[in-house]
Parts: sequence; C-alpha cells; structure tokens
Amino acid sequence: MNAFHRLHALRMENDAHRFTMDEQRPRFDRIANRHANGTAPQAIAVHQLFQTPPDLALRMARLADIGPGTTVLEPSCGLGRLLDAIATQEPQSVTACELSADLCRHLYAREEIRLLQRDFLTVDPAELPLFDRIVMNPPFTMRADIRHIRHALTFLRPGGLLVALAMDTEQRATALRPIAEEWHHIDAGTFRQEGTETACVLMKIRAQ
Repeated sequence: MNAFHRLHALRMENDAHRFTMDEQRPRFDRIANRHANGTAPQAIAVHQLFQTPPDLALRMARLADIGPGTTVLEPSCGLGRLLDAIATQEPQSVTACELSADLCRHLYAREEIRLLQRDFLTVDPAELPLFDRIVMNPPFTMRADIRHIRHALTFLRPGGLLVALAMDTEQRATALRPIAEEWHHIDAGTFRQEGTETACVLMKIRAQ
C-alpha cells in the first residue's frame, strides 16, 4: 500500500471514530452534568418508609371520592405515591407534609402541591385551612398510625372524608374502628415489593 492509500485509510478510520464519538457525546454530557440535571443515582435511607403500592394508592384516592373542587391533605407523603394517585382525581388543591429533607427534595419541584417539611404531629390545625379530603399512609411504629390519624381528623371540615392505612392489630381496631365508616383488611402480601409483609387495614372516616 502506497503512502496515499495509507493516509486515505487513516482518514476514513478517524472519520468513523469521530462519528461514533458524536453519537455518544450526549450520553457523556449527561454523565458529566449528572449532579446538575438529576440523573445521578441518589441513595435515600428513611426509617419506616414503606411506599403505598400504586394500585392500592389509586384505590385509596377513589375511596376518598376526590373530585374537582375538593381540597386534599396528604400528611406523610414520602416519595409521593399517594400524591400521584390523588392527582388522577383532579382535586382543586393538594397540601402535603413530609418530615424527611431527603424525601422533600424530590417533591419540591411538584408545583401542583403545597409542601410542608414538618413532623405532621407538630402542625397545628390553625396553620392550615380545613380540608375536604385526607388520604394518608402514616408511620406504623410504636402505634404512631393511631396518633397520626386522630391528629389528621382535626384538619377535616364537617362532612369531610379521611382515608387511611393502619396496621391490622387489635389495638388499632379498638381505637379507630368505632369511628370508621368503612374498614377493609389488606393482605400482608400487598406490601411485599415495598419491603414488608405487614398486614394493614384500609379505613374511611367521615368527620362529624
């Protein structure tokens, strides 16, 4: 092969490499800017974070009879599974509360909600307007679900509806079933993919 043909072959090879790099450049740019554009993997470690399975979240939103014109509170929103389900019912407005800063930074970009980074049990009903609907999956540890549900009821306007999950135990039934309009047992396997085998109850309570 003479010098001309060798140079021509090298040029063709370089052109092929440049074409491949141009194709891959957007991928490398995304990697280089991963912390700015949100594509970097992010670890989240939050005690007692067991997200509501999407099918159950939608069932809860429908049970709450949410619709246009209704105002909704989600007191322990985690990563927003219930918020996603609530949004499908087209409420007038949604207020959410979440204690974890690590979780909240995933929610601040959601312009359709008012987000409070607070322990819900420290929020005074006087700080917020009364709501038409409350949909919640509260923490269960140390019977916190009982306290959260009772506290949430103070944020409902008369005739408003609260739909909540709680652990399926005798203590929860004693504390909450007498005031529930509906009480449904949820199989323990429902939350298997979320990392727990806890059996739950789904309740609907109407404010007096």
